[in-house]
Amino acid sequence: MNDTSGGRRILLLVGASVVVISGILGLFIGENGGQVAAEISLFGVLSLPTSPLAFSLYGMVLSAALLGVLFGLVEYASRVENAR
Repeated sequence: MNDTSGGRRILLLVGASVVVISGILGLFIGENGGQVAAEISLFGVLSLPTSPLAFSLYGMVLSAALLGVLFGLVEYASRVENAR
């Protein structure tokens, strides 16, 4: 049995850092984007106000979801490899 808790801890730390950075960048982009347009349309489905809080939350949710999918795929590949 391999000890993989160190690797998982590092991935979680990197993931949390990316989510926090996405939130900070969302604050800056929302602050500057509010001067250009009152709201934007995301993929023609969702209308998002160009406020710092909205952009920050959207960036954090999107980056957390994408990282969750990527980390899930890494976990799956690891299990498939270890099953051999």
